[in-house]
Amino acid sequence: MTMLQEEYVTEGFAVPKRTGLQPLPADEVHVWYAWSAEFDTPAFRTAALALLSTEERQRHDRYVFDYLKLEYLVTRALCRGVLSRYAATLPSEWTFVANEYGRPEIAAIHDTGDLRFNLSNSRSLVACLVGREVDAGVDVERCERLTDIAGIAEHHFSPTEVEALFALPESERQNRFFQYWTLKESYIKARGMGLSIPLDQFSFALDGDSIGIGFDPALDDTPAHWQFELHRPDERHQMAVGLRHGGKAPFTVLLRAASVESVLEWITAARDAHDSMASWRHTESR
Repeated sequence: MTMLQEEYVTEGFAVPKRTGLQPLPADEVHVWYAWSAEFDTPAFRTAALALLSTEERQRHDRYVFDYLKLEYLVTRALCRGVLSRYAATLPSEWTFVANEYGRPEIAAIHDTGDLRFNLSNSRSLVACLVGREVDAGVDVERCERLTDIAGIAEHHFSPTEVEALFALPESERQNRFFQYWTLKESYIKARGMGLSIPLDQFSFALDGDSIGIGFDPALDDTPAHWQFELHRPDERHQMAVGLRHGGKAPFTVLLRAASVESVLEWITAARDAHDSMASWRHTESR
């Protein structure tokens, strides 16, 4: 449960080949996050719109409010830009499919090996998690003041979570509410099944920095196979990460902040590297 330090990454692709990509060891998970307000520039909007597929562009255009258009552009550009740091595919060329529960996944046509990702966004914060052959979920929430914590908790939390929540002093309940909420979201997203998993059939126990999970027998899952982390990007936002390690050693989770400059550089650098490689191949073939 740590406060993140801002780390803006601006290095791009040094060479147009796979060895120039950012390494992602099998025992690491990287979470990139971005503040939407920083991306409200004409240059970013133009570059991000150019990345979108026809379907994504249509979805963007259906949003009535501009802040939703911007949030969508940041989410899609961050996802495409981040994935292109780990695989030799242009940001504009990624294609995605939805599983039977609606979770987006990388289409099988891409040669990415075991690369996986997960997305989350609030009105002001977007996060993109990447890992290799791991069931993983990330959730971010803006910790708005709630007037009906009791009603929401009793409807969505397990009885033990509700009891633990209201055993806390009133001043601590909102913080704990969002910890429970983001942890639950990270678990159902990691499972790839969304709200088809009843939220009251699994329960989190928080004790200092220790995060435990328990399951109703109906879920047929094993607590020892899971790892969860809580982070605070700032005082107003809660982030949770859920990872299924299957009983092996825990993953190392690395968190990085992406600026609008870095995302634009990734997009440009990936395109330039692609063009350089294409030119090299053309020259070699002559």
